[in-house]
Amino acid sequence: MSLDRAAIATTRFGLGARPGEIDAASADPKAWLLAQLDGPYVPPAAFDGFASTAAHRENYFYRYAEIGYGLQQAQKAAEARGDTAEAERLAQAISRSLAGYVTWVAENLMIEYGARTNVALTTDASFRERLVRFWSNHLVVPAIKQQSSVIAGAYEREVIRPHVAGRFADMLKASAQNPAMLVFLDNHVSIGPNSVYGRQSGKGLNENLAREILELHTMGVEGGYTQDDVIALAKGITGWSTWPVFEEIGRLSAGAKSRGEPPGSFIFYADWQEPGAQTLLGRTYAHTGLARGEAMLDDLAHRPETARYLAFKLARHFSADDPDPALVRRLADVYLAHDTDLGEMTRALVETEEVWAQAGSKLKQPDDYAISCLRSLGVDFGPIPPMKLYNFETYAWRDSLWAWLAKDTFNLLPDKSPDLWTEPYQRLGYSIAALYRDVAAMGQSPLNAPGPQGWYDRWSDWSGADSMLKRVEWSLALATRHQDKVEDARSFLEGTLGALASSGLKTEVGRAATRDQGIGLVLAGPDFQRR
Repeated sequence: MSLDRAAIATTRFGLGARPGEIDAASADPKAWLLAQLDGPYVPPAAFDGFASTAAHRENYFYRYAEIGYGLQQAQKAAEARGDTAEAERLAQAISRSLAGYVTWVAENLMIEYGARTNVALTTDASFRERLVRFWSNHLVVPAIKQQSSVIAGAYEREVIRPHVAGRFADMLKASAQNPAMLVFLDNHVSIGPNSVYGRQSGKGLNENLAREILELHTMGVEGGYTQDDVIALAKGITGWSTWPVFEEIGRLSAGAKSRGEPPGSFIFYADWQEPGAQTLLGRTYAHTGLARGEAMLDDLAHRPETARYLAFKLARHFSADDPDPALVRRLADVYLAHDTDLGEMTRALVETEEVWAQAGSKLKQPDDYAISCLRSLGVDFGPIPPMKLYNFETYAWRDSLWAWLAKDTFNLLPDKSPDLWTEPYQRLGYSIAALYRDVAAMGQSPLNAPGPQGWYDRWSDWSGADSMLKRVEWSLALATRHQDKVEDARSFLEGTLGALASSGLKTEVGRAATRDQGIGLVLAGPDFQRR
């Protein structure tokens, strides 16, 4: 029985069993899971040296402004005085520096994906890692815009990872005040129309972040809020921005420079905040500066509608597409009774026998499926050094540590042989980009959800014929490529799925003509694709 439950623990709650992991969890599978929620957060060593959100933003603004905008102004001046040679030289410099940045952004996203994937492939706490992915999808910042693409990975490291077993109220605040979320949903340029700066500039309110906080982050679309509540929250968080901020004409607004905040970080512009009291969901919040918006978020985190919405999503992810309403109520009650503590709500989930009994009722999403396949074979990328911040003056792809995308900025190397990439880091980069491409072909582009709603979480969202065919083709090729890591296909099946393997699959694997065929039958089969 303990081996049965250990297989469920590693597959349903975790990211798939690594070699020997089912045995490691078998003494007490429930305790094995719960122990991963204990203790202070320790950042994975795989992220050592990776740039922070603030560092990326500072680099983006100052480099882009001083080199990009600065050169553009110099070019215009040269044209105005008739110096065509200088204007042409500056035009080439602009093209070289800014075009290189496009390549660098794509490379940086791949490095972030590679490091994130490496953590998932090597961690001994795969339940906690699954929670990171769940909450990152809930408060998602996808790499849709260039500015958010650069910092999507840093956002997850700074906002999601430290809070998956802590208070949701803290995670919500950290998300809403992180430059990645502010930029993605345009709150960094949301200005109270009646504020000091609003009256001077004629600029006004942006409702995007406020609407998504209510609709997607807290109460849910059926939570009972109104458009007036959206406007009230939007006004309550006016002035929540980053610095510096680009003006429309390209100048920098550096009004915070004397206040000592690190460049690129969150800042509250008091002269942008809409004055007067705001009424949200029947409660009036006085004009108290930054504290007004923070109080609004804290109250939203503690609302029963939020508790039910979060509990439903958590139950749907770990239990079934249509979770038992009694389970949802139980999780919501725990959440409210423990001051929005996600760790306690997650413990209640693990303690619920119904969730264990429903093993196999969920279909792995493509990225999770690929990770579980690689984990089963003990495969990872190896050490991934972080990228240096982009230097607009000196960047040249031939001198870059990575630069494997330099000749393939947009296509991520489809159908290109790794033999073309001779340097070790270029070959490693190819491997990372190739996995990203393959997972995207299955229907899910990692770190790049289609919108603020994140990826959907039902069986029907991932069971399309083309996606399933891509999984089978990829897993069979993977089995052939890494068959040397497995001594015997039958023992591989036992160590990967344990008691979750059906008798039919055991028979098929036992009859396999070759080792790679047996491994492929395990990875491509429905037993492995479920959790």
